[in-house]
Amino acid sequence: MSSPPHYEWVDITKAFASVSRTLPIGHLVKDDNFGLFEAMSAIELMDAKMDAGMLCNKELCQVSSAEEAIEQGILPLNPGTEDIIGISDEILSCVCTWLNGHSMAQTVLTCLYLHSIPQIESPVLVSICNAALKCCELIYCIISTAGCYEEEDFLTCTYGYNLSPNMSTSKVISLLKDGEDELNRKIKRGQDILPVEDAILKRLTFWKYFVIVLHKIQMFERKNMDPLKGDLKVLFHTVSPIKSSLQIGTQAVVTNQKHRQMVGFEYLVNQKLLSSTPPRYIEIMERDAMCEYLMRLFAHIELVTKISDSLTLSSIIRFFVRFSEQNPCVLSRSCLFYVFLMGNKVLGEEPFTKIIKEEIKTFSYPVSFFPPYMSDANVKSLVNNFLDGTALCIQDYLQAMCHNKGRQRRKLGALLPDLSDLYKKSENFDNMLHAYLSNNDNSANHMRSYSCWVLFITVEVMIKYLLLGWDLELYGIHEAHYIYCYLEYLFSWLRQTIICGQDQVLAGEALEKKLAKRNKNMKRKKKEKTNHMVLQMTNVYQMMSHGYIKALEGFAIQGKLDSYLDKKYDNEELRFRQRFLPFNISMPIPLEISKYPSLSYIIANAPSGQEQELFQESLDNFTSVKQVLDRIPPQHSVDCLSKVVKMNCVQMGLVVNGHCKDSKKPPILDFSICQNVPFMKVV
Repeated sequence: MSSPPHYEWVDITKAFASVSRTLPIGHLVKDDNFGLFEAMSAIELMDAKMDAGMLCNKELCQVSSAEEAIEQGILPLNPGTEDIIGISDEILSCVCTWLNGHSMAQTVLTCLYLHSIPQIESPVLVSICNAALKCCELIYCIISTAGCYEEEDFLTCTYGYNLSPNMSTSKVISLLKDGEDELNRKIKRGQDILPVEDAILKRLTFWKYFVIVLHKIQMFERKNMDPLKGDLKVLFHTVSPIKSSLQIGTQAVVTNQKHRQMVGFEYLVNQKLLSSTPPRYIEIMERDAMCEYLMRLFAHIELVTKISDSLTLSSIIRFFVRFSEQNPCVLSRSCLFYVFLMGNKVLGEEPFTKIIKEEIKTFSYPVSFFPPYMSDANVKSLVNNFLDGTALCIQDYLQAMCHNKGRQRRKLGALLPDLSDLYKKSENFDNMLHAYLSNNDNSANHMRSYSCWVLFITVEVMIKYLLLGWDLELYGIHEAHYIYCYLEYLFSWLRQTIICGQDQVLAGEALEKKLAKRNKNMKRKKKEKTNHMVLQMTNVYQMMSHGYIKALEGFAIQGKLDSYLDKKYDNEELRFRQRFLPFNISMPIPLEISKYPSLSYIIANAPSGQEQELFQESLDNFTSVKQVLDRIPPQHSVDCLSKVVKMNCVQMGLVVNGHCKDSKKPPILDFSICQNVPFMKVV
């Protein structure tokens, strides 16, 4: 018999502590494979707050797997009706908790019935368990395919559990329908149906339509959009009856040690896994909250179906942005991206490049899109190659808008270098096309049609990046001045690109008219000017930014921002560079700190009484914006913006007349009315 191995342990505590002191504050040495999930999963053994294995010892209870629970007779294989209702509701609560970013091993897989479906004797419970697994499988497929999640949103690890047993979607729906039909036949025969039976019927209907809706999304086809809307409507209305009958089912009990107990569930079953799971003992979502969560989820998925009404790329981008503003969950965000770009085709039908081509055509009307030139094989090849590269960037943009807001901002910042590279390529492409077309036809002046549109998209992304900072509450009131200075600068770039695009459209139409006279067989299409409203709103936001800038400068001179501008530790130049670090790209040209009128400079050089002039200028800007918004047709939803502008006009009017002049409290930027445009409260 071989002797046991001999280890020579060396204590490295002092050496480790000594070396660690050389690391600067905020730095961490880690392996490439050590991410947020591993950091959150790290445990201190035998610590009751960290080590989940210590929890069961407190109540001297034994954690049982499904097989062990059946052998011990503590898992009823033919539970009563109230138990089945409670089990169904608890599974739903676990699914919603899973979708909130928790581990599957600590949520859905805590239901022991899901591990032992063949042994269950109740047909109703079998159908519900199969439906739950099928829903989890479809959810997993949709979210993982869309790729619009981070590890704080959704954990893909199934810990080796097979979510897709040998049970097709049609078979799962058939089992649920059999249970429904049995209860419905009883109703048709005129027999009284008990409240527990009615509650079971409502849950069978819910699970059936939940499976149907997820299956139609996973196998999405545009022709099925109307049936999907109908099924979603039914599914949404099944939640209220479930909520009203929650008390009928068996309720989960929380012990004195705050451990949850429920028939058919073992909430510490993750301790049986060899794979590591997060150590924290999580709280399963309460059933009332679960119903509210499901109603919001289905309302958001119903909104996803309206993407089919957006026909242009600009309207599609606006739809993604507005959808994101409603704070949808990871499943509804994934459904939007999954449905829109099913198989890299828009709504599963036409290529994404076609939508981009039509958008560029509307924005700047490139000469290369004219029939005489597009029939040239070389021109067609060049254009198609450019559109393929552009599609990847726009796809990344839309995918970024389907992430949670914190990740959105990070991903938009990471997208800017790619858009900068695309702009350089588009410039070269414009020059190449211009040279090629000019050699064949002197009248074909290509100009900057493609690069102008790419610049427009780039500036839009930069503006969205800055506005998300307000939404995430990343800026202080002392930073608002240079944020709005940069926004005003970007809106001026946006305005220039729109005007440039309109000029190119006019030049293109003139050339098209000339070509039509030369070639009578060439048909001209009347173009709609769709950028007029975009230009008008760009002017509105630019004027509003200027109004905020002047108001903040006036407040700074009055000393309302002195508490934030600490002369000893504050470095406005450093803050400026860090805030706009992602904007160091080729185009648009970054706003240099030397061209930025800092607050400290304005305060130091302000003549007496200048704050009144600044407040009056701010009031004039907001008044001009109000007049522009009042002339906008009612079909454009600017009510929220108009309300904020009117309130700012009233507030600045009071400030001009000396309201709170002696107060040193900083103004409050209130975003409760409009998400990106604040109302300034002076206190």
